[in-house]
Amino acid sequence: MNECIYERNRLPPRAFFLPPHTVSLSGRWKFHFAASPLESEPSSDDAYGWYLIDVPGHWQLQGWGHPHYTNFNFPFPCSPPFVPSENPTGIYETTFAVPCEWEAVDGGLDYRLRFEGVDSAFHFLVNGVEIGYSQGSRNAAEFDISHVLKSGEGNTNTLRVKVYQWSDGTYIEDQDMWFLSGIFRDVYLLAFPKKGRIEDFFIRTTLDECSENAVLEIDLSYFVQSISSATFRLVDTHGRTATSKRTCELGSSSHDCHFEMKVMNPLKWSAEHPHLYYLYIALSSEGRVLQEIVQQVGFRSVYLKQGLLHVNGMPISIRGVNRHDNHPRFGRAVPLEFIKRDLVLMKQHNINALRTSHYPNDPRLVHLANELGLYVLDEADLECHGTGIDSGSIPSDKPSWKEAYLARMQQLVHRDKNNPCVIMWSLGNESFYGQNHQAMYEWSKRFDKTRPVHYEGDTRFFASDVCSYMYKNVSDLAKLATEDGDEYKKPIILQEYAHAMGNGPGGLKEYMETFREYRRLQGGFVWEWANHGLLKKLNDGSGRLFYAYGGDFGDEPNDGDFVMDGLCDSEHNPGPGLIELKAAYAPLSISMRGNNIHVRNLYGFENILDLECAWSVVHFLPDGKILHLSSGRCDIDPALGERPGKEVVIRPFHDKTLPFDPTQPEIWLKVSLRRSGPCAWAEAGHEVARADFRMGVSSTSIQLPLVGSLQSPRVQAEGRILRVLTPTCTLTFDKIKGEIVGWSHKGFAIIQSNGPQLTFWRAPTDNDKGGQASDWLGHGLNAMTQSVRSVLHRISDLGALEIKVESYIAPPIFAWGFSTSTTYTLHSNGKLLIKVNIIPKGPAPGTLPRVGLEMTLPKNQRYAEWFGLGPGQTYRDMKQAGQIGVWTKAVDDMMHMYDMPQENGNRTETRWVKVIDERGIGLRAVLKRNDTTDSRPSTSGVATEESISPLDKWSFVNQAVGEKQSHTGFDFALSRYTAADLDQAQHPHQLKGTEGIVFRIDDDHHGLGSASCGPDVLDQHQLKTKEFHFTVSLEPTGI
Repeated sequence: MNECIYERNRLPPRAFFLPPHTVSLSGRWKFHFAASPLESEPSSDDAYGWYLIDVPGHWQLQGWGHPHYTNFNFPFPCSPPFVPSENPTGIYETTFAVPCEWEAVDGGLDYRLRFEGVDSAFHFLVNGVEIGYSQGSRNAAEFDISHVLKSGEGNTNTLRVKVYQWSDGTYIEDQDMWFLSGIFRDVYLLAFPKKGRIEDFFIRTTLDECSENAVLEIDLSYFVQSISSATFRLVDTHGRTATSKRTCELGSSSHDCHFEMKVMNPLKWSAEHPHLYYLYIALSSEGRVLQEIVQQVGFRSVYLKQGLLHVNGMPISIRGVNRHDNHPRFGRAVPLEFIKRDLVLMKQHNINALRTSHYPNDPRLVHLANELGLYVLDEADLECHGTGIDSGSIPSDKPSWKEAYLARMQQLVHRDKNNPCVIMWSLGNESFYGQNHQAMYEWSKRFDKTRPVHYEGDTRFFASDVCSYMYKNVSDLAKLATEDGDEYKKPIILQEYAHAMGNGPGGLKEYMETFREYRRLQGGFVWEWANHGLLKKLNDGSGRLFYAYGGDFGDEPNDGDFVMDGLCDSEHNPGPGLIELKAAYAPLSISMRGNNIHVRNLYGFENILDLECAWSVVHFLPDGKILHLSSGRCDIDPALGERPGKEVVIRPFHDKTLPFDPTQPEIWLKVSLRRSGPCAWAEAGHEVARADFRMGVSSTSIQLPLVGSLQSPRVQAEGRILRVLTPTCTLTFDKIKGEIVGWSHKGFAIIQSNGPQLTFWRAPTDNDKGGQASDWLGHGLNAMTQSVRSVLHRISDLGALEIKVESYIAPPIFAWGFSTSTTYTLHSNGKLLIKVNIIPKGPAPGTLPRVGLEMTLPKNQRYAEWFGLGPGQTYRDMKQAGQIGVWTKAVDDMMHMYDMPQENGNRTETRWVKVIDERGIGLRAVLKRNDTTDSRPSTSGVATEESISPLDKWSFVNQAVGEKQSHTGFDFALSRYTAADLDQAQHPHQLKGTEGIVFRIDDDHHGLGSASCGPDVLDQHQLKTKEFHFTVSLEPTGI
């Protein structure tokens, strides 16, 4: 192992383009697997030494070895540059022929092989002759093979590639992802005319001070045998000439030339307006075109001004995500359509930027980002996090590693330098800081003066043009944003935040509020786009598949499910986190004043005249019926301002005469801003932003059903059992357990076994495990027991049966718990009220997972209908995407099954909920708080401006910022699994489930946060331990 040797005979890096004479060698290759590179290799004609393998692909996903996941620890002793002598090695072999039509090229061709990605290092031979060596897994390697290639009819060539799982390069490729080996990107045979070729080119666009007119600069590297010419032709997307064609005379031999073209007022490229042009570069000699290249061109400028990152003269806001190349079946051998689907989904969810964490992604990604409009923070293939186990092992400050570091930066910059989407280069990730980073930075700034450079690992930002941080909480961000006053030189951009592992992330709303409050904060990149689960067959012979994470392949050591930390699942389908992010990232802020909807434009360049506003007024009646009172569509009035940063006013009501009574409860105005026409990533009607406004001056309160008894219930006492009979129902109560064990109404079972129990536990989320879960477990909250102190029953003055239970709920061992009083009131008409008072005693934990009643309902009650936020799951710090409405879902659709089972499926701000069977028979539940204090804010708020019309005071969901807030509604969840079921399983297929439906109705619920690798739940979203007083109404419905 020698860190100074990272290539042999590899050609210099260049911009990515494929010449007209290109053949893909991807497909089915012969393959031989060896435990060590020292083992003998099979001959080409060995009938038994070879198997078949797909290229591109990883051998671990095709039957050899196994995937291995660690976050940053090496799976072998950390002793750079040395790697294990048992170094798994894959021998690949294929044959190919030069296409016959290539033989007709005047003057002949020179031939090259190009490998887009091989992990981690390789030697290769052509026709038995060793050609070269390369490492740098996510960087291209190109070699000249002209001297050994056989051409002509009937001639075939043999290509053998020897790939090593480990190399000294592994020490600086320690990214948080699976260790997977092999030829995982395409392999090409390239041919260039011997008479002349374009070796490389570098396109830069410069805008004038007004960001209006432009200069297109072109640096061309070429080789020609005789005097030749280069012609440059720029056209727009419709093929129309954008400026006159230019020709440059070229001298013979190898040279570089510089050329400029003035372009008057071209359409500018940005993430919002990805206007592209196409530059045709033709190399000609003796009247014949030798080579032509077509390159996307976007006219845009990127620079720092007044301490902020500007694009085209405007400071921008980064609404970004981190993205790995990963596929659940193919690993990092990601198909093009899968990549495109990722980027389209990003655009549809209001994401405007991505970071190629932590290496150059597939080279086709940046071309798609050019077309669709995404800013790219392009990152070098560099991370040595695991070497931090010993400071003496860190290579970043060692001169012997300098050239290897530089080479990785040069590979990145040269490959992607011509893409307008790339607005910043990144030196890599989590590699500490040393002289080698400084060398990378200085080279980048010399070579490319048009882009800033980013690196978070340099805490003093000598090697970074922006101040980059990871997982800062909002209070720390506010301090950082103001500590230098107005004299700061560099903006703050978070390279990672809001860790999206499991159920979460919570607190996105507060991040966005903080970004928008402080000028210096220009946004950041959420970690991360998608889970990295790999499909694996169960060992039970069923053929079923599951998404595996660290340890599931016998890989030791491992970091478990830390690789499952995405907004999307492993198939890259949107999860609740991405749905929430779309709402938080909405580039439009919607508010209500008087009769008018006010929309603030938060885009950087986009006016909003291409959007339409659809609105409706809906009255939600107590019985669940919905009255649609009014609706319409409004055009945006351009006279009121539509530019970025400005507000437009939309008038759904043109006078003060309203077609409804706004003083009635639960009348809502629902507003949706949608694209009026199609674009490259969305159909017409695609919703960009939305908001719900409750009309009226007072908040909606939860009203319990009116109850009364026509006939007193009969009570039968049979030992520990109380049996209560009314004309319509039977209720069975266990005095020792202090709970209902059976309840039927008119012959239909409402509760069959486990009746309402006071519970506090939830299956810890991944974010809980990094936050409060250790304290909860340390206090025994997962093992609470109930000691019934007394059970009294009587017939009340109203003729209802009251059962009052005094209990002490506490964990074993500890000297703390809850003193509880629970009063069950059953009326003869079948309605049941459960009044709960909870008083903490002793050294209780500071926070609780949740507090509420939990019960098991019959399994046929598998549908939910509720009035509150929906349709997806919501939590107190993750409900920006929630919409007010009456929703209906099957119980199975109420759950969101994470790859590591955990708390899921909660709905918040609920007014009422029904759990019913196919006939509509079941249970209706409502919760009302009995106290007037509340520690928890909601998204509801009331406008404070002076009223000038009946609609001037509004309370609304999703958009309240800095206004007086109150707790509205309750939480509930339905599942086939108990918290213990979820807590004990490591994968969904291990869940056994219950015989019935687990129904949870909660007074309050702890937030989610992002403490799996970031800040804990914000204080205002924590469920503090305190006294709780609430009443739950349960009544049969549909019978």
